[in-house]
Amino acid sequence: PEVNYFHDQMIQSKDKRVVNSVDTDRNTLHTWKKLTALAGLGILFMALALALSCLLGALSIDTFAVAGQSGIRTLAGISVTGCLLAAIGYWEE
Repeated sequence: PEVNYFHDQMIQSKDKRVVNSVDTDRNTLHTWKKLTALAGLGILFMALALALSCLLGALSIDTFAVAGQSGIRTLAGISVTGCLLAAIGYWEE
């Protein structure tokens, strides 16, 4: 015989209403998730714009050299930070 745990739980419950604790609307993000995703995308696009300006010669890549590391590594680190923040913002449990 097939056991229906949900049905058994509802029979034992005094309150017959079912409360859905999971947000089923996948189009909405919590405020902190939205801010984290937008911050991550903003940082990512800023790093992309800085990298393109270095490629076009508007800025020198040596401008971003920090603590003996090359500027390209600094720009890559900024890009990775933006990607991680955006991924955390869009992460679903």
